Amino acid sequence: ELKKIIGCAPAKIFVETTRSNQEKKKPTDSRKKQLELAYKAVKKDVKELEKEIGVINFDVLNDRLISVEPSKLKAKKLYLYYTQLGRCMYSGETIDITQLLFDNNKYDIDHIYPQSKIKDDSFTNTVLVKRESNAAKTDRYPLGSDIQTPSNRRFWKFLKEKGLITDEKYNRLVRTEEFSDEELSGFIARQLVETSQ
Repeated sequence: ELKKIIGCAPAKIFVETTRSNQEKKKPTDSRKKQLELAYKAVKKDVKELEKEIGVINFDVLNDRLISVEPSKLKAKKLYLYYTQLGRCMYSGETIDITQLLFDNNKYDIDHIYPQSKIKDDSFTNTVLVKRESNAAKTDRYPLGSDIQTPSNRRFWKFLKEKGLITDEKYNRLVRTEEFSDEELSGFIARQLVETSQ
């Protein structure tokens, strides 16, 4: 066909495709396996943490995690519930699992960096909180001293040390400085790139 179109047989044919320089992603462990490993690390030290911040009921949480269907952990609220050891990240209060599962008006997923600044919906930027705590926080960043209490800071540090939250999430939670002009410009540039994509 090409010979008819161009009058002779082509010497070479080039095919262009999009390609990424990134390596293929290796399959990762399921969320459940990752949580189970983290919970093993937590088990040794949770009693010490309870002395500082109050009862966690770790054995109950662990039993629930063992019995939960892995597919259920695709629900963001439930996954955050387990990464936060069943506690609200802002008030420090225990989250009622029954209300979490059956009442959409009790708990919210909040964005640490406000969505008015950046559209980051990743686990690094989201926490499970009581609806009242979310409403009180509004769009403010950094988090106020009413949220960055010593016991919350101790709890967040524990979660980071045990691999339940990332260093980046921890840093966002404990940060006390406002966004710089450079950061705000970077957020805007990132939004423009994402919009154009």
